[in-house]
Amino acid sequence: MAMDLDALLEIEEKVADKEVEKAYRQKASSSELFHQHSQALEVLTDAAAGAAYDKVRKAKKQAAERTQKLDEKRKKVKARDQTGFPAAGGTAEADPGADTPGA
Repeated sequence: MAMDLDALLEIEEKVADKEVEKAYRQKASSSELFHQHSQALEVLTDAAAGAAYDKVRKAKKQAAERTQKLDEKRKKVKARDQTGFPAAGGTAEADPGADTPGA
């Protein structure tokens, strides 16, 4: 499921079923998103579906954190490369004719 069900109902994670149902009734009665709210209620009040949803949400969060860490590393490498330092595994080569006498 691509949407954040807790945010859709504007509730905290791991709230009691009664709170989920209360939020659902408030949102469904005043919203054009009745179908999405119905899905949120169904998933969040079913133990197995809720556990599966939590597992997917946790995996997405971990993936986002990995991506952020990799992006930070890429930025550091890019910044280092722009300052004139050689890239990882490379060597800085001097101009071969620069130290030749009489040149």
